[in-house]
Amino acid sequence: MLAVSTLDGCTSGSTPSAQARNSVHISIGTPQGVRAQQVVDMLNSDWPIGTDSVKTLAGPDQVDFVAGAMDLLWWERPYTVADIEYGASSAELTLNTSYGGQQLISLRVNDDSSFVDRFSVSTPAPPIHSWADVNSVLDRSGARYSWRVSKIVNGNCEQLAGAHTDLSLPLSSIFKTYVLYAVAEEIVAGRLSWDDEVTVTADAKANGSSAFDHLKPGDRIPVRLAAEKMIANSDNMATDLLIEKVGRHAVERALADAGHHDPASMTPFPTMHELFSIGWGKPDLREQWRDGDKATRNRMLREADARRYVDDPMRAHTPASPYGVQWYGSAEDICRIQTALQRIAVGPAAPVRDIMSTIPGIDLDRTQWPYIGAKAGNLPGDLTYSWYAVDRSGTPWVVSLQTSWDTFHGSRTAAWLMGVVKGMFALIPPG
Repeated sequence: MLAVSTLDGCTSGSTPSAQARNSVHISIGTPQGVRAQQVVDMLNSDWPIGTDSVKTLAGPDQVDFVAGAMDLLWWERPYTVADIEYGASSAELTLNTSYGGQQLISLRVNDDSSFVDRFSVSTPAPPIHSWADVNSVLDRSGARYSWRVSKIVNGNCEQLAGAHTDLSLPLSSIFKTYVLYAVAEEIVAGRLSWDDEVTVTADAKANGSSAFDHLKPGDRIPVRLAAEKMIANSDNMATDLLIEKVGRHAVERALADAGHHDPASMTPFPTMHELFSIGWGKPDLREQWRDGDKATRNRMLREADARRYVDDPMRAHTPASPYGVQWYGSAEDICRIQTALQRIAVGPAAPVRDIMSTIPGIDLDRTQWPYIGAKAGNLPGDLTYSWYAVDRSGTPWVVSLQTSWDTFHGSRTAAWLMGVVKGMFALIPPG
């Protein structure tokens, strides 16, 4: 996934008293009831979750774990209590989230200290029994969204179901599929080899690297490995190194060749270094980008390219897409690029098929879905998913979901959205 560095900070949210009006009452006549109410109050507080506050809730050996789990939940506030069940020294909370989903929290208190000594969180999938349910669930989420399920027939996308499929929304890391396509085109043309190497630079390293953080500027990475990590690990550094290797114009050509509906809207194609600098770096340039014409934006990209990226922790959890700082495409574009990657994956470009399927990104029955190619993305406020999956009959399908909010949503929302996607896959007629 795309990522920028994060720092806890105060953001506005509903207070516990405001939420209580719509919540099931929690009885505080028992230690587990007291702790359940404390959990809800902390999650609905404007104050971020930290270990100091969690020390008043959990036993010493559970503080770090509980703090981490609650921090992920805190970003999805405000919560209302949908249900609570009490057991011997335990409580099971069902919380409704700000986006219409649910989180289940199970806690147990120590009989001697009344501190929490067991804490777990699970995210139930929303009920998806029809295509209409997909829209109903996503409508309640408050997100701008687009989704599409397409059967691939003779290399063409034939839509089975979808909504807002021509709406151009943030792609987040799905944009990296265009970089891979550019690499494949260069290899087919004989201008590049999978065994060629890219060289680590300080600027590219500043974007963060989940796969190559141990490398130093000047170290070299084979193109094949960089491409694999760009897709499987969504490695930011590898992405910019590959863009530099093939050249920006090659990626812009890939947009057109793979059928993007408006290649000019992403020309010149922003590198991660450039877009991170404008969206989450110092100085704050978001409004200038939003208000700028094409010439202004081109100049801003050049200036960002020449500037060392320094992240601004005060904006690390604030979406930049409301200012237009993102890579954009539609569900129709996603289907076309996913299909184009499979089409080009022959001869010298054959490794593209394996690169796309290194990590399937979803837990499906592999007897029903023997091949799964995947690319997803995550930037503050924007969560995106896409798959090229072949069923047991040999029929390919492309499934995608794009969501965009004006507020940050983290891994708990991502888990809930995966429940939506699994529901979509379950509605595809069996092969």
